[in-house]
Amino acid sequence: MRQFGIDFALFVLFAIGGLICVGLTAQLHPKLENRVFAKPSSYGHTYLRISDFIETSATNDFDILHLGSSTCYRGIDPAPFATLGHPSFNLCSSSQSFFNSRYLLEWSQQLNSQIRTITVDVYPALWSSSGTESCRDLTVNHNHTGQSIFQKMAWATGDPFNAVLAAYFGVKRTFIPLTGLPEQQDEYNKGGFTFSKRNPIGALTCDTLTAHLCATQERALCSMKKSCEAQGIQLILINPPQLCEARFEKPPVMQGIPWVEGNNWPLAKVDSLYYDDHHLRGVGAKLYSEWLAHQVNLLLN
Repeated sequence: MRQFGIDFALFVLFAIGGLICVGLTAQLHPKLENRVFAKPSSYGHTYLRISDFIETSATNDFDILHLGSSTCYRGIDPAPFATLGHPSFNLCSSSQSFFNSRYLLEWSQQLNSQIRTITVDVYPALWSSSGTESCRDLTVNHNHTGQSIFQKMAWATGDPFNAVLAAYFGVKRTFIPLTGLPEQQDEYNKGGFTFSKRNPIGALTCDTLTAHLCATQERALCSMKKSCEAQGIQLILINPPQLCEARFEKPPVMQGIPWVEGNNWPLAKVDSLYYDDHHLRGVGAKLYSEWLAHQVNLLLN
């Protein structure tokens, strides 16, 4: 048993040493780093949103935080919320599931003690997600990967490659900031909102999707619910508008939490406001956000 322990320790040391050597070698050329680890991307503006959130939180300049996936960061404009006296920040990101939102909620509570309301995008297609895709976006595509919350998220996925990415980029971003990312056709607005400049969707045929909440996502949402209750924070769930809706029964963990049904928005089925079956174009998002801000305001008053 003792020999096994020694052998295992040596294996770990060699593995760490090997990772360090590979990481140092990857610095010689970006293409090598892209092949061995991952290629950073500006898609979704994660690199801007995370830094913007840290800067804005330093002044506690908002009391509503939006969490969720791309239907959220492309769909919720904070401007109408501020107009109604509830300044907000959109901390949504690509494929962000409840699993990922849980860690971002914890992080936001550390940075801004003035948050009083959390809205969570509940896009049903992500109810069975592992959270791995979003974790990689939140690991590779910004300059603050070394912060403990992003490291915890990566390890919690149980995916060894996520742990490697978190270790590598956590160290690299500390010394070498992310620069030179390509511009996107979409426009980033301060406060976390991405204004999509894409063309309207063409002909569309909807497939019927039945959504079920997996155990991982259920535990994450339950944790968020308990955290909000403990901190006196109002939690609100939002099912975003979609041209093609999923069928589902509301899971027990969601029962009793205020719910805004985005498909009740009067313009929810106007196809020219979308660029695919569930993502709003910027013009649609502006209109939807005005309606949504009033719905949330009603729940808070």
